[in-house]
Amino acid sequence: MEQSSRQSNPVFRGIGRVVRTILDRPYPVTHVSFVRKELFGAIRQPRLVLSMVVGPFLILALFGLGYFGPGRYSTILVVPDLPGISTNTRDYGDIVKQTFQLTAVSKDVDQARQSLVNGDAAVVIVVPDNALDEIYNGQHALFPVYYRTLSPVDASYIEYSTYIYATEFDKVILRQALAASTPQRTQLQESSRQIDRSTDDLGQAMQNGNMLEARVQVKAMMAVNQVTRRGLDSLIIPGRGDATTTQQKLLAGRLFNALAASGLSQMEADLDNIDRQLAALDDGFNRGDLNSPAQQAHLASLRQSNTSLGSRSAKLASIPPAVLVEPVLSDANNEIKTEVNYINFYGPAVVILLLQHIAVTLAALSNVRDRQLGALEIFRVSPISPGQVLTGKFISFALLLLALGILLIALVTLLLGVPFVAIGTRWLPALGMLLVTIYASIGLGFVVAGLSKTESQAVQFSMLLLLGSIFFTGFILPLNQFANYIRYVSFALPITYGASGLQNTMLDTQPLSWSYLLIPFALGTLFIFIGQWLYRRQFNLS
Repeated sequence: MEQSSRQSNPVFRGIGRVVRTILDRPYPVTHVSFVRKELFGAIRQPRLVLSMVVGPFLILALFGLGYFGPGRYSTILVVPDLPGISTNTRDYGDIVKQTFQLTAVSKDVDQARQSLVNGDAAVVIVVPDNALDEIYNGQHALFPVYYRTLSPVDASYIEYSTYIYATEFDKVILRQALAASTPQRTQLQESSRQIDRSTDDLGQAMQNGNMLEARVQVKAMMAVNQVTRRGLDSLIIPGRGDATTTQQKLLAGRLFNALAASGLSQMEADLDNIDRQLAALDDGFNRGDLNSPAQQAHLASLRQSNTSLGSRSAKLASIPPAVLVEPVLSDANNEIKTEVNYINFYGPAVVILLLQHIAVTLAALSNVRDRQLGALEIFRVSPISPGQVLTGKFISFALLLLALGILLIALVTLLLGVPFVAIGTRWLPALGMLLVTIYASIGLGFVVAGLSKTESQAVQFSMLLLLGSIFFTGFILPLNQFANYIRYVSFALPITYGASGLQNTMLDTQPLSWSYLLIPFALGTLFIFIGQWLYRRQFNLS
């Protein structure tokens, strides 16, 4: 009936006429009948044609429509434990965005890092409370970033993104500094040296009784001191200015202490004292007091303040330009202790991918071949039930694939150097992952066999599943880079759970979640039930 309907179909009749016209031409090939046979065999199988054309197109279309770029990682921001620092996530929306999805703001680093271990967050970004102290000590301020991932793609992307965010903090600091200042730091040192020379000249004039020279030096130092004060007010120093943005508020949490440690406040006090001593000296000169003990005391206090000003100016001038240009750097730390590289990450995933593909292909081809060779006719007249046939096939395939899986793990471990941490205690979870993956994959192969009428169709469906497993299960690209409706495709494939489970078992020391075992087992049970139902229908056909 199906063949007669295809023959009456005008589309297939037209294709047949075109192919027959081409093949009936006199070609210098003696076995052109084999070409005719294969072409007409393909034309008479519309499911094969559709799977060859529509299937790959649908996969590419889903990939193109569903992939929207790098995903967002759930992030906890740790802010300094200081008064006035908010822990409301809405206050940091302009900082943590795009790559990092802010889920919480905390003031406890240890609690946030524990959230990584519990799986409640993917990234922890820490804003240190001593960032400016480090800068004024001539060191880069490090923003610690903690994350847990086995994927080298995610690790590289997270570290790159944290560098970008650190750069954003750099830009905030530099914009603020450049808006507040233009003089160079060395001008403070030069002003201190000028006051020092004038102080020596003033002391000499006072000892020599030269009132005119003493007045000239005092007036000159007053002018220099005013220029120095203006230069200090506009000095390029990270962290100065009004804290209006969230980044500035975070960095300004220790601003007062940092500036005090750097000596900026003391420099202002030194300038104030220099002004007072100069004014006292000038007032004494007006009274005719040139070289009294009181005037010498004012001169000594002036000299002491200027010495302090010079040493603190030298400290600011000694800050390396690289620290001022890039004062904030990220300090990313992967909490996974295993070396993260592509071979280690993809080794276990390739084992699971091969097991799934071989299991699906073996199970599908075996059942289809039974139908084509007439084995089902023999089974019907023998005292064998469909369940017994599938059970025998399942056991044989499972033993073969289990041995193959163990062999593949041994090869990637011994030859490729993929680590198997704590193999003495984690071999049982690894064995469990192999068993549930094989169980679900053979069941999926029975479903493919029930949907296929020929071996060619079974192979095509198996290849489509292979392509889907590569694109949509996190094998190449993380699942969080796809739209939610695309992820449903991955939930129905055993490799989604098998690859992640075997990676975590071999490369990490965290306990394996029961979901990695229970979900593929449930999928396998469903697949076996559907495959048995389809096989029973074919088995009972008269």
